[in-house]
Amino acid sequence: MPSKCVHKYRLKDLARKKDVAPYMVYVCVKQDCSHHIRVELVDGKVAECNRCGDKFIMKLAKLKHGEKLVVRPHCDDCTRTPERVKEKKEKVENSIDELMKSMLPKGL
Repeated sequence: MPSKCVHKYRLKDLARKKDVAPYMVYVCVKQDCSHHIRVELVDGKVAECNRCGDKFIMKLAKLKHGEKLVVRPHCDDCTRTPERVKEKKEKVENSIDELMKSMLPKGL
């Protein structure tokens, strides 16, 4: 019977000894769930974003940054790219400008 839990993953090394090759898995961090899956098999699985809580499809290519793996997987909307950082900065600056304009008296 399939699980009804939409898993929220965290990376964990299950190797018992430090001198042995790592055995990396993604473990569900929800309280009543004991699900875990090997990193190689995670491609195409539905998961819950660790930042916003929305569902997304995990892609192995996006979980790797060079040789390192993402510890807490997140959706594309929560990924910090230079373009998104610039957009958010402009949005904050515009909202501050609007706030300042609304606080100034109309005659000035």
